Amino acid sequence: MTGEERVDVAVVGAGLAGLAAARALTAAGRRPVLVDKGRRPGGRCATRSLGGAVVDTGAQFFTVRSDAFARLVADLRADGCPIREWSQGFARAGSVTDGPDGADASSDGHPRHSVTGGMNGLAAALARDLAVRPGTRALAVRPRGAGWVLDLLDGDGPRRVEAGAVVLTAPVPQSLALLGAGGVEVADLARLRGLTYEPCLTLMVALDRPAALPGPGGVQFAAGPVGWLADNVAKGASAEPALTVHASGDLSEAAYDLDGDRVTALLLDAVAPWLRGARPVTTDLFRWRYSKPRTPADDGAVAVVDGLVLAGDALAGAKVEGAVTSGLRAAGLLTGG
Repeated sequence: MTGEERVDVAVVGAGLAGLAAARALTAAGRRPVLVDKGRRPGGRCATRSLGGAVVDTGAQFFTVRSDAFARLVADLRADGCPIREWSQGFARAGSVTDGPDGADASSDGHPRHSVTGGMNGLAAALARDLAVRPGTRALAVRPRGAGWVLDLLDGDGPRRVEAGAVVLTAPVPQSLALLGAGGVEVADLARLRGLTYEPCLTLMVALDRPAALPGPGGVQFAAGPVGWLADNVAKGASAEPALTVHASGDLSEAAYDLDGDRVTALLLDAVAPWLRGARPVTTDLFRWRYSKPRTPADDGAVAVVDGLVLAGDALAGAKVEGAVTSGLRAAGLLTGG
């Protein structure tokens, strides 16, 4: 090992659950350090550049239903996070193959929020003043005395971190693999292994002009090859025309390992009637192996053993708010809050 250090709390995963946990732990007087294999915090709250456009590839919006999340959102707004109300409902259609003329764009009156400049801005706001170490892959979590040891790999090579407590917020199969690699026994292993995820193939499309999707610029499909279609200008992410196309869960499952050009052609053909004459200029395909939990549990977070907590949206709901709620619950399990 090229390095070894001691930290108060190690949080594995700097997605929304990990960031929320670290923020709450900090407020309680603890000193968390987050490690994440990605280049920036956010996990599935991800925004990417495509030519001159900006595209949200993972989480597309969020709702606010709990008092705790409402307080957090208010705090982030007060700190300057450009959260905006995007809509009060999205257009709905049976299938992308039905075309745009039959879409139902009626409102349900419940606000959906996005972030100006892209949804990753929400993660960046949560990460402010936190100790985040990007580009760091966790390999194993092992017990040592009254605490824990994490085997990590970063750009400088292998290293070891000793922690008084650990919060694991990666998708549950990855977190269980870390515990398995460290020989940690998990009492509820069978149930946790039963928490499975739906993959998602995400196509990003920069256009030569606006596509003019039905208002408010987001369409949800009940069936067919596409589950979601969004205009990144309408939602405030991009100044240049660009769409996000989320393949349906069934198509993503079936086509996950297919050649990217083949998947891109299939999805472009499916959404062509919705472009209203706009032409793709640049495309890119992203593959989310763990897009969303199929049947989330309602634990909030799970204390595996003393000082080791499992968190994430699979334990609190497949939404932005679910991930944040799980992180807050994980912090509470460690601090007694």
